[in-house]
Amino acid sequence: MVPLSVSRRRAGALALVAAGVLGAHGWLLFALGPAWIDPDDRPAGPLRLSVRSVAAAPRVAAATLLAPECSALAPKPARTRRSVSPAAPATPPELPSPPVERSLPVAVAPASPELLAPAAAEAAAAAPAIELPVYATRLPRGGSWRYRLQRGSASGEAQLSWMPGADGRYEMRLEGRIAGVSVLDWVSHGAIDGAGIAPERFVIRRRGRDNQAANFQREAGKITFSGPTHELPLRPGAQDRLSWMIQLPAIVAAAPERFVSGATAVLFVAGARGHADVWTFVVQGAEVLGDTPALKLIREPRKLYDTRAEVWLDPAEHYLPLRALQTPAGGGPALELVREREPR
Repeated sequence: MVPLSVSRRRAGALALVAAGVLGAHGWLLFALGPAWIDPDDRPAGPLRLSVRSVAAAPRVAAATLLAPECSALAPKPARTRRSVSPAAPATPPELPSPPVERSLPVAVAPASPELLAPAAAEAAAAAPAIELPVYATRLPRGGSWRYRLQRGSASGEAQLSWMPGADGRYEMRLEGRIAGVSVLDWVSHGAIDGAGIAPERFVIRRRGRDNQAANFQREAGKITFSGPTHELPLRPGAQDRLSWMIQLPAIVAAAPERFVSGATAVLFVAGARGHADVWTFVVQGAEVLGDTPALKLIREPRKLYDTRAEVWLDPAEHYLPLRALQTPAGGGPALELVREREPR
């Protein structure tokens, strides 16, 4: 029989070893937080943009865009099986913005011509312009939603908070924890204008401090960064790596009859470390997650170090993301967020 004092010493030693292991894992997750959660948003050189004005493409009659699958995704009355945190009393029920009949074509190349081989430089210069439409939006009420967070074998929980104010401003936050350790703290804040969400500052935070940031300087018409010294032109409707998760649902909610298989939504998305690119989401069609109908969209990578983004939108709850999956194009495990059901 093992003496009680020896048993206690062994238990204490095991507790110290377990605490050390958890501490080491926690430190590693904490130290790698931004890279762990956003591995492809690495420092980059300036992005070359060539801009010219064009007339907006003619609108297609809504009747020609209807399809059988769209009826299954039409917004339904609010369900009682899931609850959403109520908005502050001063927040209006919805924040619609009028459609703006214009678009800006932007030619995006991965690097300046002098850094490319002659053939690649010529191909980049001849690349067709990518139009950036300015969409009508229908923003959701304020609230918070819980998600299951997964990347590789590591799993935890996350919370997405959307806080619009009666003064036309907003704050948005995505927080994630694994084994009690914060691995994700993103904050976006700014205004709401005719193009929907208009970010002013997007930050990746660690220890409660702004670690890396993208600044959307609207009066100066440019995007600057806390680390990289290059600047980018600020386009109407430009989003950050967090705000697109509300902006995309708001675009779909404003005109759901348009988003049938093959339809696209084009956003210009900037990260906190100097990267920015055009994200073209293509509608894949209707799917069912669990017992919930969803609308699936995919954004394919445009270059080597890029992100493949898949999102499943919930038409019963203002097209908010049911699931989001981001996969590094250069390899590595995907980052997954799956919305949890609220207790009944």
